[in-house]
Amino acid sequence: MTDPVISPRGAAQGLRAVALVKQVPLDGGSGDLDPDGRLRRTGQDAEMNPWCRRAVTQAVRLAAGPGGHSTAVTMGPPRAVDVLREALACGVQSALHLTDPGWAGADCLVTAKALAAALEAHTDAEVILVGRSSVDGNTTAIGPMVAELLGLPFIGAALDIDVAEEGGARVLRATLQSEEGRRTVRVALPAVVAVAERSCRGAKAPSDIWPGTDRIRTVSRRDLGHTGPVTSPTRVTGARRQARVRTPVVLSGTLDEQVEQALDLWESRTEPDAAAAGEPVPPRHRGTPFERVLALTGPPETAEPRALLGEAAGVAVRFGAGVIAVVLPGADTRGFGAWGADELLVLSGDAPRSAAAALHAWIIEHDRPHALLSSARSWEREVLGRLAVRLDSGLMSDLVAVEARDDGLGPRLVGTKPSGQSALAEIDSLSSVQIATLRTGSLPLRTPRPGSGPLPMRQLDVPPDPALRAGPLKPDANYDALERARVVIGVGQGVDPGRYAELEPLRLLLDAELAATRKVTDTGRLPHSRQLGVTARAVAPELYLALGISGSTNHMSGVERAATVLAVNHDAGALVFERCDIGIVADWAAAVEALCAALDKRRRLTGGLRGERGD
Repeated sequence: MTDPVISPRGAAQGLRAVALVKQVPLDGGSGDLDPDGRLRRTGQDAEMNPWCRRAVTQAVRLAAGPGGHSTAVTMGPPRAVDVLREALACGVQSALHLTDPGWAGADCLVTAKALAAALEAHTDAEVILVGRSSVDGNTTAIGPMVAELLGLPFIGAALDIDVAEEGGARVLRATLQSEEGRRTVRVALPAVVAVAERSCRGAKAPSDIWPGTDRIRTVSRRDLGHTGPVTSPTRVTGARRQARVRTPVVLSGTLDEQVEQALDLWESRTEPDAAAAGEPVPPRHRGTPFERVLALTGPPETAEPRALLGEAAGVAVRFGAGVIAVVLPGADTRGFGAWGADELLVLSGDAPRSAAAALHAWIIEHDRPHALLSSARSWEREVLGRLAVRLDSGLMSDLVAVEARDDGLGPRLVGTKPSGQSALAEIDSLSSVQIATLRTGSLPLRTPRPGSGPLPMRQLDVPPDPALRAGPLKPDANYDALERARVVIGVGQGVDPGRYAELEPLRLLLDAELAATRKVTDTGRLPHSRQLGVTARAVAPELYLALGISGSTNHMSGVERAATVLAVNHDAGALVFERCDIGIVADWAAAVEALCAALDKRRRLTGGLRGERGD
């Protein structure tokens, strides 16, 4: 996509639209730290964040027509001006570049405050568009934080966006894509909107036609009236290569011989009790009143609450605290006590902006908790992003592991998240309230504690958001099935979508769930809820079977905790063979057929595979 021309909407009244864009390292960066302890950005090739490209496209489209105007805004070092030059080449009419040495290493909260101040001072935006996430961090926090700072509604990730007139005022109507499915919404303007990957073509223009900087206004901290030192409440304290070290064994011989060797190796790597639960949930906290850790739980019909509450209980015991599970109306909480909750706080509604306001008022009234934890779904990310602004606290996002450490000044949360090429960043927070979103699919399920009994329950009123009206959720797929599957079959671009039916016999034999790379879900071949990677979901199955997958860092980070990765690719030079445990060089379809035959034969001869579930 090199054509910089974006088709306008026509002669309809245009909106005053702003696109927030970010410059990111090409291919996600190295994940290494510089001498100041910040993730290294300089000296690396950079580009506009792919999801921000969709925000630029939509900003130009929505601004087309009389009265409309489009602006691109970025915050970053001097070289970040290039993403604004490209945005201008793609049809944006003006640009703001927030740049100042004092902002170096700024975290999400500091960045959101600067962006919100610049938007108030230099734009009169009716719609502020952001990419749903960024490939170098996947915080998804900037949109909700900017919305909270500006007192605006937020929606995302939006697939279809239309403008309509209602009662003499313009509103946005959109179809939102989340991990669980899709729903239609209507939001009053002004508003902040996160744009989904599949919403449109990403704006892109070759560098030889980028304009100069005449239409780019430079904004410093002084221009915004910001003085004094800048302290980010979250910080990167270390970086390391991915914890799991794989020693790839790429097989040879005939296809049937490779398949037999692969199954033997998988069985030898599979512990007989691999499906057993993890360490036990700590005993219930009995003190009243008690110090608190709040856990915003996900859908009770999934494994998310169990994983999250177990982790919250493990953290709380280090603080000498109890766990309050924050639940939505109608949730089945019968297992919550065994999973780690000591008390329930039941919300009367689920409007994210209203929920954040109500929780903030409750927190102030009942003393600040030590920590706020949630899964990394869209609803929880917005609520915790808004709460981070209200509490002036840092947000540690998208963690694959978390623990409480005592640095001599009392326990503090330390989290780990994917960063760059096969790297993990270790982060912590300097805030009095530790706030984090967790990839629950990367967390172990703890052994439930016995005899917890009924839990004390409080109610919290959450009124509807008058600026937002949402339709019912239309599920994409069984959300939890992939999260806790013993075997996951990953589908890449190398698998012909017209032949997906050929995977079904193998899926049934392995009792597996299907997943996919971002490029596959972008085309709609599989639902977004089945996407794995740094900007999507993470899973920890006993076996990840990668079919026709190249092995990019962004995708493989989503299966880093898989016990065994078996890769099948016809290209012996594919990167996936450097990042797997077992490799078969073959056509995916032929390998699937051979695997089915070998699995069926072993079942008939032995009654099953070692480590296979008996249920």
